[in-house]
Amino acid sequence: MIAARTVEPCPAGDLRIVDIDPLADPRWSALLRLEAAGLFHAPPWLRALTDAYGFVPRAYLAVDPQGLPQGGIAYCKLADALGPRVLSLPFSDACDPLLASGQAWPALLAAVQAHGVPLHLRCLDEPAPAADSQLTVAKRARWHTLALGAGLDAVWSGFEGGARRAIRKAERAGVVVRPLTSPTAVEDFRRLHVTLRKRKYRLLAQPPAFFEAIARRFGEIDGWFPLGAFVGDRLVAATIYLRWGHTLYYKFNASCLDALDERPNNLLVWAGIALAHSLDCRKLDLGPSDDDQPGLIRFKRQFGAAERELKFLRYVPPGWRDDRAAELRTLLGELTRTLTAPDVPEEVAGNAGALLYRLFA
Repeated sequence: MIAARTVEPCPAGDLRIVDIDPLADPRWSALLRLEAAGLFHAPPWLRALTDAYGFVPRAYLAVDPQGLPQGGIAYCKLADALGPRVLSLPFSDACDPLLASGQAWPALLAAVQAHGVPLHLRCLDEPAPAADSQLTVAKRARWHTLALGAGLDAVWSGFEGGARRAIRKAERAGVVVRPLTSPTAVEDFRRLHVTLRKRKYRLLAQPPAFFEAIARRFGEIDGWFPLGAFVGDRLVAATIYLRWGHTLYYKFNASCLDALDERPNNLLVWAGIALAHSLDCRKLDLGPSDDDQPGLIRFKRQFGAAERELKFLRYVPPGWRDDRAAELRTLLGELTRTLTAPDVPEEVAGNAGALLYRLFA
């Protein structure tokens, strides 16, 4: 297998494209050593997508004459009521092409373009796709990561004063963070998640099968760490942390709106930092925040996290039109607003998410 810095580039014409199963082919595992590889390239994540939604992840590899991968891109081809499309990858916050050689990118892009349908990418670290004139930037978002190598005291000192005050306020209010270990942990989190998305964002929530698959697949590799914030016996907030490699990922968070003044989410981040330190992780990845979520961006910045830009990239084949899919997307948005109206019970919204969420891919 290749190491991240040892692959010698070869001319683009010498590369051969192969279509592989990234869950079975060791050449994909070799690319996971590259700097841009992360949670959403990892086998447990790919397996969770398959378990929950039936998606079939594939990957194109650009291999040199010796058979070594110079780059790869994971993808799923979907064909549903919203039309055919290729995504890298569905419900994955960022899934950059993994390039050991810049020569690999044109060949990989040509491979996914050959499907003849729209292509959607989310790129964080790899500049080659963002610089490609064939792709357009459909959206931008922020991404925050906190380095942990200097130790807990140094991380605490790097917080803004408001972050430290919020953590102390939570502790004075009697908020206690502890692992969610009960058999109902996934459902307890999802109940908070459904309510928050419905009431605050007017959005549907992912189905139970998705969280169950993530719990199972990351539990198999000791990478599943759900933490709950409690006031007495009441669960007021929860964060699902996932570990992959030397990084702990703040992947999902939900909280009771009537408990936010007690600052449970600040305490959950501090608990996550302590957890990452105990696991010998080098980074806490706080993930993406849309540019129209200034409150969430400020929340992550206050911990001293470094900020990067996430680009949503799109390729549309020349002359492509799918008016029916556009009409259905509009209808899906209207249906979502109807199903998340204030007078709709949370149970109905939760069931609707379980039925419809895969269409948001």
